[in-house]
Amino acid sequence: MKFPWRRYFLSFIGEAIFNPDYQGYHGGRVEVYDERKDSPYAIEEMRYFTRDPAFNKFRNEWDFRNVSRRRLDKIRKTLWEKFYEDVT
Repeated sequence: MKFPWRRYFLSFIGEAIFNPDYQGYHGGRVEVYDERKDSPYAIEEMRYFTRDPAFNKFRNEWDFRNVSRRRLDKIRKTLWEKFYEDVT
């Protein structure tokens, strides 16, 4: 691992949305992997569901990146506050 403090690897997984009421939305999850654990499984999963056009830039900035715990906390907060619409 090149930067040991950047131990968390992020992977954005888009999911298909078939309901026509939500056309234009982005939905899916961010899987978080701990580079220090010898496991093929994610240690955390964060959900997103949004039609905010800023999401594409956010995803492109953080997808397939290793981040620190502090950055992971900020990303989690941003996903929850800006890119998660509760439509239930």
